Amino acid sequence: MADTRGRWLIAVLLLQVVAAQTEPSPLIIGGSPAALGAFPAHVGIHIGQPQTLFCGGTILNTNHILTAGSCVLDGQNMLRGAAQFAFRSGVVIIDANAPSVGIDRVFVHPLYNPFTFENDIAVLRVFGTINFPQVATPNVAPAELQDRIVPENSACQVVGWNWQPNVANQALQQLGVLVHPRVACNNLFNGMIQNSMLCVQPTVQTQALCLPNRGGGLYCNGRLTGIVSFGLGCGANTTETATVVTQVRYYQQWILQQFVRNDNPQAGTTPMPGIGGGSASLLVSAAAILFATIMMLVMR
Repeated sequence: MADTRGRWLIAVLLLQVVAAQTEPSPLIIGGSPAALGAFPAHVGIHIGQPQTLFCGGTILNTNHILTAGSCVLDGQNMLRGAAQFAFRSGVVIIDANAPSVGIDRVFVHPLYNPFTFENDIAVLRVFGTINFPQVATPNVAPAELQDRIVPENSACQVVGWNWQPNVANQALQQLGVLVHPRVACNNLFNGMIQNSMLCVQPTVQTQALCLPNRGGGLYCNGRLTGIVSFGLGCGANTTETATVVTQVRYYQQWILQQFVRNDNPQAGTTPMPGIGGGSASLLVSAAAILFATIMMLVMR
């Protein structure tokens, strides 16, 4: 019986990935507006031409931004070209018509796995440099990365915009969450939670961090602890839900290696197929994965 429930959980998760792309859905439900400069490393990443897709990101230094690996691949599991990305920093309200800064190079983790969501991480190198003003008006600064284990039930914050193209946008939102016990989360996701992952839950069931706008940051004790990756529910469920993030502390060496890379990965195939970063074309990819998963389970 447990094995059957696990198989159906995988199918339901993939169906939710498909359903999440059929209509816009915000990143934060039930959050509160963040004060200007409260999260100086957080950025909004616009994707595509025209820019109809969106992910969160975090400033690492004057030249690099951290985001989810799933944000930099398209619906056909191909690496997007750097010209497909632009970002905005130092703002609390995203205006798609305001000037943005382009991305020069895209480095996705070569072992990102769409079936297990492992290594869901990418580094973007920006054109020029990000300026960190001495007088914070507005405040723009790199994140301090978490290098310690965050205990279960610790209070943390996630941030993000309820951005949708051609729609008046809310200010940057923050939402308080608790680090979910690993054993309980692993049971919820049928053993999918790896050591490099961390689960969080809102304190109120109707609050939520939603799937489409991945890549944003989880902050614990003021340090960037995780990158939003995947999860179940979007504030409407009456059963237990959780959001899974990629733990930054597991990838600090890899992140540092990206800072000194001289190669320039081009758009196209990647070492591992990936799930696209919020595109409507993700329907094709997710549907194909769902079909393959169901067929695999049937044939067992």
